[in-house]
Amino acid sequence: MALHRENIRKSGHPISDEDLDKLFKLAESIKYGFITLYFQDGKLIQIERNEKVRVK
Repeated sequence: MALHRENIRKSGHPISDEDLDKLFKLAESIKYGFITLYFQDGKLIQIERNEKVRVK
């Protein structure tokens, strides 16, 4: 299931518009790796991006 900004914003998720924009920019720029979201008391407090660099 694809995530779309409009659906997330309408559904009342505990992520601000500013943080959501950061998250989508990170997701669009990463080639290999993962993004981890940390929540505390129902609020997003940290976003981590771990990217792998493939060496041939």
